[in-house]
Amino acid sequence: MAYSSGSVILDDDYNIFATGNAAGSGDNNTANINTVWGAGAGQFGYGQSDTISAVAAGSTITATQWATLLTRMTSVANHQGTSITSISNPSAGDTISAYAALSSNITSLYNNKFNASANGTDLTTNGTTTTTGTWDVSAATTKTVTFGSTDQMRYFFNAGGMIRMSFSLTGGSDSKSVEWGDLLSQTGTIVVTGDGASKTIAAVAYTGTTKIGGSGTPSTLATATGADDYTGTATTIFQQSADSAPYTANNIRIQASVSGSVLTFAVLLSDAAADTIAPDGSGSGNAADVVDGTLTMTTVIRPPETTYLTNTWGTPTQNAATWTLSS
Repeated sequence: MAYSSGSVILDDDYNIFATGNAAGSGDNNTANINTVWGAGAGQFGYGQSDTISAVAAGSTITATQWATLLTRMTSVANHQGTSITSISNPSAGDTISAYAALSSNITSLYNNKFNASANGTDLTTNGTTTTTGTWDVSAATTKTVTFGSTDQMRYFFNAGGMIRMSFSLTGGSDSKSVEWGDLLSQTGTIVVTGDGASKTIAAVAYTGTTKIGGSGTPSTLATATGADDYTGTATTIFQQSADSAPYTANNIRIQASVSGSVLTFAVLLSDAAADTIAPDGSGSGNAADVVDGTLTMTTVIRPPETTYLTNTWGTPTQNAATWTLSS
């Protein structure tokens, strides 16, 4: 008999809401609380340990058990910022009728699994990669973000964590350097989340790869590709070129890959435009048209919030990267 007002509430109903199947053994393909809140699998799971215990066949569902399920449902909703229909926790001795909104509430939480109402505190150690060297062929750096395990990486992104990268070039002395500064400003902040699906985190909309701020039009912005989609082969998630002649061949590219619990972002600034400035300023195409100034990449690891969740993702770290300059 289906779970509905006027029906006998079966242990099967409770187990499905809690774990995804009547046996209580769990089914991540069915909307339920534990799949989202607990270990889950793949794109599901915040890694929380206080999941809901299944009840034995033929058991009477107690008020305490219903209160546990409803309380956990509220915790998920608060973390996600999902609006659900309020259901009051029962007390011992209450006659419990079917909760009309329960199924739809759980479905909403299941579908909104990637949303988060807030962020945690940014991790910025080793986040600044800078150089004052000169270059006129390329500047490259490799940023790695390392998690304690693949499950911790999964919990981090499933619960609303993200990696944010931005760039700048300041103090350049020639027109090519100025245009590089302009391109890196136009790049804005490139944000990597876990899944390629659309999601809302701290009231901001994200996809797999999102460009925040900046301007211009990237030639590549892998909106449908998040960290969950990375493989051992580097894939381009962002590329954008300069917008002012004669420097439109210059571009910034970010490629991403994963090995175990380590994410790698390979950044290449390609100075492909011809040199135009001679030492005497005559514009005769001399190699003295170099890029100078202070080149900076800023990487921020922004973890999930811990108001409603316990930290199950550990403390991911990033390497102390350096720039490799080619002339």
